[in-house]
Amino acid sequence: MKNTLVFDARKIQDGVFNTHEVEVPATRIDLDFEEVQFISPVRGSVELLRHSEENIYVKAEVSTIIELECGRCLEMFQMDIETSFEVQFTPDINIEDRDTVDSEDDERYYDGETFDLSEDTRRTLVIQIPIWALCSEACEGLCAGCGTNLNDEDCICDVTDDVEDTDFGTHSPFAELAQLLDAAKSEEKLEQQTRKESKSQNGTSKT
Repeated sequence: MKNTLVFDARKIQDGVFNTHEVEVPATRIDLDFEEVQFISPVRGSVELLRHSEENIYVKAEVSTIIELECGRCLEMFQMDIETSFEVQFTPDINIEDRDTVDSEDDERYYDGETFDLSEDTRRTLVIQIPIWALCSEACEGLCAGCGTNLNDEDCICDVTDDVEDTDFGTHSPFAELAQLLDAAKSEEKLEQQTRKESKSQNGTSKT
C-alpha cells in the first residue's frame, strides 16, 4: 500500500501493467476546502504501463468521503465520491518550462525518473463535488415561515389563507399586480356607468 502518488518510473516493468494500491491523506494532495471537508483518505488503485520506450500510461480509480451542507435543510451530511482518469507521461528534459497539468489533452511530462499524480487526482475528485448537494432526494428542507427542519418534525405554522405572507410558493408579486389591474378596471367601469347616468339625467331634464 503506497501512501503517496509519486511514482518512480525506473521501477516500472516494460509491457505489463504494474498495479499499486494507494491510500493518501487528503491534505497531502491539497484537498482542503472551507465548505467541503474531506473526512477520509483518498483510496484507490493505480495501473502503470511502460510503452514506446519511456512513455508511461496511467489508469487510476480513486475514491474518498466528504462532508458538506445540504442545499435544502442546511444540515451537514456525508457522501462518497469516486472517479477515474487516464493520462500518459512522456519524458522531457525541459520539464520546468512546461505546464504539466494544464494541458488540454491527457499528455503529461516528467523528468525521466519520477512523476506525480497528485494534481490529476485532486482535480478529478473536485469535479465530482456537487454544486448543490442534497442529503436525500426526499429531503423536505426548511419551513419558509418558521425555519423548522421538516425532516425532523412537523411545522408549527398554521397553513391558512391568513398567513399568505409566509407562503412564498403562492404569495407572488404578480398576484398583487393582477389584483391592482382588476381594481383599476372595476373603477373605470364605475366611472363609465356614472357618466352614462349623468348624460341620461341631463337629457331628461331638457325635454
